[in-house]
Amino acid sequence: MCGLAGLVDPTRRLSLDEALFATDPGLRRRGPDGLGQFVDHDRGVALRHHRLAIFDPRPEAAQPMTSASGRFTIVFNGAIHDHPERRVELKSAGARFRTSCDTEVLLAGFEHWGVESTLDRVDGMFAFGVLDRERDEIVLARDRAGQKPLLLATAEGCVAFASDLRALEALPEPFARRLGGIDDDALHWFLTLGVVPWPMSIRPGVEQVAPGGLVRIDVASGRIERGRWWSPPPPESAADDDAPMRSDRLADDRPLLDVLRESVHRRCRADRPVGIFLSGGIDSRLVAALARECAPTLPCFTLAGSGAFDESSDAADIARRLGLPHHVVRPTESEVLATATVIPEVADEPFADSSILATTLLARAAREHVVVALGGDGGDELFGGYRRHVVAHGGKWLGYAVASLVDRLPHGVTGRLRIGRGSLADAARRRRLADPRVLDHAGLRATQGDAADLLDPLPGDPLAFSRATQMNGRWRAPWDGPVPPIVSVRDLMSADFRTYLPDDPLAKVDRATMSVGLEHRAPLLGRDVIAAAAALRTRDLFDERGGRAPLRAALRSLGLPDGGAKRGFAVPIFDWLRGPLRDHAAALLLEPANDPLSPGRVERLFDDVQSGRRDRATACWTAMCWRAWLRARS
Repeated sequence: MCGLAGLVDPTRRLSLDEALFATDPGLRRRGPDGLGQFVDHDRGVALRHHRLAIFDPRPEAAQPMTSASGRFTIVFNGAIHDHPERRVELKSAGARFRTSCDTEVLLAGFEHWGVESTLDRVDGMFAFGVLDRERDEIVLARDRAGQKPLLLATAEGCVAFASDLRALEALPEPFARRLGGIDDDALHWFLTLGVVPWPMSIRPGVEQVAPGGLVRIDVASGRIERGRWWSPPPPESAADDDAPMRSDRLADDRPLLDVLRESVHRRCRADRPVGIFLSGGIDSRLVAALARECAPTLPCFTLAGSGAFDESSDAADIARRLGLPHHVVRPTESEVLATATVIPEVADEPFADSSILATTLLARAAREHVVVALGGDGGDELFGGYRRHVVAHGGKWLGYAVASLVDRLPHGVTGRLRIGRGSLADAARRRRLADPRVLDHAGLRATQGDAADLLDPLPGDPLAFSRATQMNGRWRAPWDGPVPPIVSVRDLMSADFRTYLPDDPLAKVDRATMSVGLEHRAPLLGRDVIAAAAALRTRDLFDERGGRAPLRAALRSLGLPDGGAKRGFAVPIFDWLRGPLRDHAAALLLEPANDPLSPGRVERLFDDVQSGRRDRATACWTAMCWRAWLRARS
């Protein structure tokens, strides 16, 4: 893991050295182990790299790094987990190496196989910018799932890219003026989803490179060509095939467990200490069991929640069965509250998923012991683990009749009755949107921000008429176009992998871990695991106990219990907004702000939550996260 930045200036108006120096504060935490720079004044190209040294921490493995022939110079963030295997292939083709790091293997692959062919071959997570002197272009690329961030900015013929929005915001003119505003479409989607969806950024002139994306920047002209080196496989069409198929084996008869084992073992490779984020769920449990096979003393880290959401005893039982050291992190309420007020320091874009608090607290504690942490991310999206997947497949989570009945009851009652992390009203709403007869992916996602109505002006708002004219509701679609019609659970899973996974869980874990210089790895998002999951029929993903049937079968084959569910770190936002966070919320929501939110609607939202008439805590938290981000950047 690292932080990177780069500039392409065909106009020659920038001082490249000074401009790159300005990006350092936004990148330093991502790479505390070293700093490197490459500047080609003749081409108007500059690259800067903040290093978190995981493989071969010697100076010889520092970046920017140039390939053996001198054709390529790269700044790279991430890890190529199968670099020892690719190194053997490349040596047999004549390549010679001076380090044991993965970056040099990637460069050698570019020289022998080409950029896109190399990316198809390797198993890793990455975001990079590489100068190709032969083609006189910069190539940007991002891994399949979008585990590593990469942003691109343009201004008056100049192009910049970086791992963190704050690095781009620090650039001088012509970037400073353009990046100083707010993108109205991105703000709308943030209020709707609780996150800024790719390829958007909250800043005008900035975009996120798509997961699996490949961007070519012509050095001489600054012209940009956007494309993909990888696209997610389409939803499995064989789900209706009646031919029998065992869920523990793939179509080519390769056991799924072998694919999972290889992916986990590869991600245990490092020249720095490695640990595991262990929850009470089956995904991280499976990762821990397989990691123990090659590294029997890896420490596990679990964040203890409160009450029914405390997973620490379940995790401790798994760690004991596996014989792994176990660290339970028990934050005080004051520590959690303090973290809640500094989220803009953790996330570069506005971010309103409150579970980032848990991930940040866990990462801080783990970083005292390890530099790399494995987690179970990706299992839900690939193997049907979310409740909405089970419901869409025909499961009985708060049945249709009950949901309809709840809808008829006063929201002041149903909005305050707790079910899981939300209210009874929330559960009924999600249940209705996951109805297999009328699956609504956009509606399901909209429950995660729930604050888009704050852009609709009220008659008493200042400049209400002009606001109403401006906010015409014709918002630019995020991602690479509208989500295709959802007609099956596999469509829903595919949409979650393509949109929700990179927008929310992967962004959350990257920002939280990199805020303390900790590398996070997701074995369930390995190249071959993604392909294996896509090859399984839908019928093999679900059984009478719900989704992720193949992962539960893998656990049983390893002699571990497959029961229980990940409960997560529940943050009592509704109670906190009326208690210890009340003054903080009032300062953010009731004081005048230079933004497009309707003052009248924001005040009404705050009053609804404080009076207890309605549980709109999600919307209130989303608005607070937006205002906190805006204040931090002002």
